[in-house]
Amino acid sequence: MDNTPDILELARRDIAQRRIHDLQRSADQAQPWLYAFLGLSLTLVAGVLFLPLGSLAHRLQMVVHGVCAQAHYLTIGGYTMPLCARNTGIYAGFLAMVVYLLALGRGRAAKLPPWSITILLAAAIVVMGIDGLNSMALDIGGYNLYTPQNTLRVASGLGMGMALGAFMLLIFNLSLRFDARTDLRVVGNWAELLGACVVAAGMYLLLFFAPTWLFYPLALFSVLGIVGVLFMSNVFVTAMITGLEGRVLKLRQLARPATIGVVLTALELALLAGLRVWMERSLGIL
Repeated sequence: MDNTPDILELARRDIAQRRIHDLQRSADQAQPWLYAFLGLSLTLVAGVLFLPLGSLAHRLQMVVHGVCAQAHYLTIGGYTMPLCARNTGIYAGFLAMVVYLLALGRGRAAKLPPWSITILLAAAIVVMGIDGLNSMALDIGGYNLYTPQNTLRVASGLGMGMALGAFMLLIFNLSLRFDARTDLRVVGNWAELLGACVVAAGMYLLLFFAPTWLFYPLALFSVLGIVGVLFMSNVFVTAMITGLEGRVLKLRQLARPATIGVVLTALELALLAGLRVWMERSLGIL
């Protein structure tokens, strides 16, 4: 009786178990890097929150000074948001979408949404691009297809942020996770997309009608969104370079790339902000 298929199946299972064991061991070895990541992150956050360098609102504006045009501001209770209207929408929408998808249990989802939803999310990116070009055309040349408004900037930014959150989570899982769920859509159906739209609509209303006491929570949320995108990009590139493609079984395996990502993100934000301040002083703007 030929039992070759059974032998091959047992061999495959043994290889898979050994690989999982190796990945778990690498996760355990990442513990010192996890402490470094937490310590460094908390130090940087504490610096932004508590250093006596102007008001907290000013410090938040300086964090993103090099990566945001900081024009067409939103105000809440007389306080100016650190990001411009469009970027506030994009990055608050991004962070809200990621939190929403994680709450749905899509932390390992690695399959595109249905094509109709994928096309709609892609269309949201195009719409934001058109609205952005229309606004820029007016700013630099006095031409426009329609009158730009902060209401449109925030709305188109939120749509872009939702798409960005869904696609970045999908790419992260496909590229890095060992146990990615290729059978699980990142957005499964229209009901789930509607739920995301309800979350975005709530964010929209808060940005225009929130009471003064919500200024700092919303400001911190939007800044965390833009810093989060930059940080995730740095972690992704570092993880790919260091050979973690398809090897992440537990998130703590990303402790070393995350630590490097924190350093890179802080340096990039500081250098870009410093470069912008230098240019503004050279041009007599400051």
